[in-house]
Amino acid sequence: MKERKQARKPSHPAELVPRRRGQGDAAPTTPKSYTVPFSAIVELRHAVTEYGSQGRALQVGTEIAIRMKKPPAVSEPKPEELIRMTYKLLPRTIQLIQELTASEYGTAGRAIAGCIKALKIKKIN
Repeated sequence: MKERKQARKPSHPAELVPRRRGQGDAAPTTPKSYTVPFSAIVELRHAVTEYGSQGRALQVGTEIAIRMKKPPAVSEPKPEELIRMTYKLLPRTIQLIQELTASEYGTAGRAIAGCIKALKIKKIN
């Protein structure tokens, strides 16, 4: 009995679909709105040069603040200083902001301001 010829494998690789931002190995981000003091927004925008984006800077700040024994103190902002901002954040960052709000700061805006203060600290205890 004759052997069948096997199908040839193509000599060139299959076409790959181009990756879009936020797809592939990157974790999905979620847009989340917070009422944040204006001074915190300005400081966060200054941190963009070092971290690449506001969301990444906020992610690093929350990770630092949650690991500190005593997160930085933040005063109560004036109501006219508060601005509503939306950030694309990882689910873990959103969860950490909620934890900081419940345990230390009372409001998400103050928690974000504390995270940004933690970014600026040179020596972490």
